Amino acid sequence: MPCRNDFRPWSDDDLDLLARLYPDDTNATLARIFGRSEASIKNQAIKLGVRKSEAHKARHSAAFKPGQRPWNKGMKGIDIGGKHTRFQKRQKPHSYAPVGSERVNSDGYLQRKVTDIGYPPRDWRMVHHLVWEAHTGQPVPPGHALVFRDGDKANTAIDNLELVSRSDLMRRNTYLRFPAELRQVVQLKGALNRMINNRSHPHEDKCQ
Repeated sequence: MPCRNDFRPWSDDDLDLLARLYPDDTNATLARIFGRSEASIKNQAIKLGVRKSEAHKARHSAAFKPGQRPWNKGMKGIDIGGKHTRFQKRQKPHSYAPVGSERVNSDGYLQRKVTDIGYPPRDWRMVHHLVWEAHTGQPVPPGHALVFRDGDKANTAIDNLELVSRSDLMRRNTYLRFPAELRQVVQLKGALNRMINNRSHPHEDKCQ
């Protein structure tokens, strides 16, 4: 399903948050936070002139490092292992996983194989989404995401899943990145604002 926010203009707050998160987060994670495609995240980062940090690239890069020698350099045309090591017709690779198999993706989410069409984005689905759909009879609505109440992505029980809007998820993720002292200040500021509002409107009907 295409992201519905890809053609919505980026707000200044979103751009500021993207510039701060992009260096150390995966594009897949950012796509979920902003409700956009990974391509949209990457294109906007290019426009902003932000890049992945060296620490992030070191954690996620599988590319050859400068000066690193490939194991098979100079071995073109050599039949390593003989014909018995080659795949035969209809033979499955050793890494093949049947329908019903589960795995943990690079972002720590549990996935389950539900089809075997050979297209991973369709074959593998998030287990917590499957649990939600089985319990509610509906998919996660556009503009929303599922979060784990206890923070444990392995706990996919329905009681541990909470449906939140993308905007609320973005605010939560921003808030959690603050130091503990600053998070406390934000909480106190919210409490103070509520007290001011209550005193400013003492006779306002609370049921309205």
